[in-house]
Amino acid sequence: QAPLSGILRELEQIQREQREANGCTERREWWERRSRLDLRMQNLIQSLDSEVLGCWRGLLLPREPGNSPLDEQELSRLLQELQECGWDSP
Repeated sequence: QAPLSGILRELEQIQREQREANGCTERREWWERRSRLDLRMQNLIQSLDSEVLGCWRGLLLPREPGNSPLDEQELSRLLQELQECGWDSP
C-alpha cells in the first residue's frame, strides 16, 4: 500500500479526534488530548517528508517566476508517481 494512503488516513483520524477533543470541557483532559494529537501530527509531517516527498520535497521550495524546477519528462514522471500513491488531480 502506498505511504500516502496511510498518511491520509492518519490525517483524517487526527482531524476526527481533534473535533472530539474540541467538545471536551475539562481543561486538563483537553490539553492532554491536544498534546497527543500534536505529537501525532508532528510524526505525520515527518513521515510525509521522508516517505512520500523524499527527494521531491525540493519542489516545494520557492522559485523565481518562470524558472520551472522540472522539465516535461520529469514532471510527467512525478505526476504518474503521485497518481500511483492515490493523488487524483494536479
